[in-house]
Amino acid sequence: MSITKIIKGRYSGGFRVRIQPKDMTTGKQISLPSKVVGTFLEAKKLERKMWAEFEKDSSVFDSKSNISFAQNLLDYCEEEHSAGRWSLSTYGDWKYTCRLVGKYFGETKIKDITELKIRAFSRNYIETHKAKVSKHSTIDRRLQHLRQYFSILKEQGIVKINPVPKNPLRKFFRIEEFSVISEKYVFSSEEVIKIKQEIFCELKKLQVDFWVSRLAVLIALETGMRPQELQAIKWQQLIKEGDYPVFEINNAWNEKLHRLNGHLKSRPHGFYRKTLPLSKDLYNLLLCYKSSQNKILNNKGIVNGNNFILLNVRDYRRAEQGMPIVQTSMNEIIKKIAKKVEVQATSRQINMYTCRHTVATKLGNTPGISYPWAASRLGHTTEMFLKTYVHVARDQSQDMMKLLSQTHC
Repeated sequence: MSITKIIKGRYSGGFRVRIQPKDMTTGKQISLPSKVVGTFLEAKKLERKMWAEFEKDSSVFDSKSNISFAQNLLDYCEEEHSAGRWSLSTYGDWKYTCRLVGKYFGETKIKDITELKIRAFSRNYIETHKAKVSKHSTIDRRLQHLRQYFSILKEQGIVKINPVPKNPLRKFFRIEEFSVISEKYVFSSEEVIKIKQEIFCELKKLQVDFWVSRLAVLIALETGMRPQELQAIKWQQLIKEGDYPVFEINNAWNEKLHRLNGHLKSRPHGFYRKTLPLSKDLYNLLLCYKSSQNKILNNKGIVNGNNFILLNVRDYRRAEQGMPIVQTSMNEIIKKIAKKVEVQATSRQINMYTCRHTVATKLGNTPGISYPWAASRLGHTTEMFLKTYVHVARDQSQDMMKLLSQTHC
């Protein structure tokens, strides 16, 4: 019944009017608010009025939704990019979603997109790309994009139901179809010591212009900075905080655009943070390198306009353009040295982010450490620090095993 008499409560004696239309695309009932009037005659008039208003709105809805899904998504993507609301990497990520949608859906109209079709799209992607189903996977990212897009269409009244549900992976795939996400490799304390010792040993034998990528690894192992942050550090940012040498950073390098971003990741312009402290050995090594870097540049007549610590002095053309070493060089060095000191991990697992994960994990397992302080030094919220970067350290795991064995009879 769309008209019911109210027996109890504040509106007792009145009549509640509710219409229950169905979505023509999904077949699901559309939830609309009910209204209350005093008499049955008023209720009948109100019911006719509510249906008329719904049908009027539906005709507008149909006209707006009778356009190409793929084209409208692409238009949305270009509008966001043109308005400057997206970074280049975000724009590129959404463009990939647009290409997939265009290839799969063709000229399908927005009004014809259902949850079943989004599920078919998702499963088709996994099958054709031989991809994995897991959190933060490629398909998970596409579905996040589409849910955001349809949420905006829903706010605009173009669609009434978002065809991409919450937690779409769980709804579209069976549990046995999911892949276990491999854990990030974390260096043990012993491995960190060996890597540092090997680098210091190599520096004694190498010409100074071969030092840069190795210095990057040493800094990463002590501060946990992101690779793009390492590339952007400047000599004037190496400061003393009381008795401790730290970096005070406010920028990151963009390898795609060959320029500074002008800000740290997910932070406004002008925001800066201080890093974890450097050891005395590394601090003194950097001061020694600063003098050597100046000599190299003076001999070649090159001006370090950005005052970069990790300026690419091995490639004079790049040095003249004010560019730091590339991330590929840093990744190759850390893999090479890790292999040399017999770190038991595949080369695919080892990169500069391994240093960041290692530092964060050690911090997370340090008794008495302040998580908010540690998170701020790494450039994260406390929640993200714990969720993304704190893992069980292998050193601690062995200690726990030993402790447990002592309790056995």
